[in-house]
Amino acid sequence: MDNFYTHIMKENRLQSEATDKEIKRLKTSVKYLWINIFIYLAITGIEYFLSIVGHSQSLRADAFNNLSGVISTALLIFGIYEATNVDDDDFVGTPLPKYLRGKTDIQLSRFRLEAVFTLVTSFVIIVISGQIIIQGTISLFTSKSAIHPNTYSIIGAAIASVMMIFVWMINKSYGKKLSNSSLLAAAKDSLGDLVTSVGTLLTLLGTVFLKIQWLDDTVSIAIGLFILWSGLQIFQESTLSLTDYFDPKLEDKMSDFVSKINGVKKVLKIKGKQNGNITTVNITIMVDPKMNAVDIYLLDERIEEQLRVSFNIFDVHIQIVPDPSSVKNLSIKL
Repeated sequence: MDNFYTHIMKENRLQSEATDKEIKRLKTSVKYLWINIFIYLAITGIEYFLSIVGHSQSLRADAFNNLSGVISTALLIFGIYEATNVDDDDFVGTPLPKYLRGKTDIQLSRFRLEAVFTLVTSFVIIVISGQIIIQGTISLFTSKSAIHPNTYSIIGAAIASVMMIFVWMINKSYGKKLSNSSLLAAAKDSLGDLVTSVGTLLTLLGTVFLKIQWLDDTVSIAIGLFILWSGLQIFQESTLSLTDYFDPKLEDKMSDFVSKINGVKKVLKIKGKQNGNITTVNITIMVDPKMNAVDIYLLDERIEEQLRVSFNIFDVHIQIVPDPSSVKNLSIKL
């Protein structure tokens, strides 16, 4: 009996350590996300001001592109704050029963708030992209009477490109160092923003010095479409996360892995679930009906431990059913 309680205590400790590790990872990412916001705000302000002075639609579009980065990062920070607020006695404004406060299931739900705010961000980005595309299209068809870009717009695009390189390097470096998914995602976004900033710079060089007047408006539309594509991608990823979509290839891989564990006759069903960076799995397996309660319990723990080590699974819920081929006159009425 002492061994049993020792095992339970160890399991609770491992889950608590995994939760604390995820909370620490999220809180650490917030520090660098604030740096993102300040730099993105500076870039947006510089680009927008010089787009007016320099009469550039593409630079203006890139300014709004970076503004979407400010909004998305701010919402992500708020989502992370709610996800890591373990001492709060409510969940999104709804009071919690005292017996649930601080429990694992509530904390897993908190981790999903990151995806909720990411979904909200996608709508903001899509609206911004629509405004850029419409404005660029209007400007393209009225360009004959418009004032065309000058060297001030080139300066703005050059400054933005240099600052964006700095943002991308911070996100990539610390994202890898801390194994932080939020920073790695920010690095991916900032790399896309870097590409658009450099593209804007090249466009303005062509517009001003080669006198290709339609290029500025055309690229602004292209940037708007790029932002729209990014927003739709974010919408897809966050929606899949919130609707409990899980990679079927990974599920198949885990199913094959579990089926090879001694004592498992067959894996009937497996379903993964993502809560932020925390993964839980529900499995239904078929076993020898002659196994006693202790053997089934030990098999359950063996499966959970091996999945934790091999796939970094936070928690496993296992349902056991007897192998009907090994039982005579088995009749189950539903």
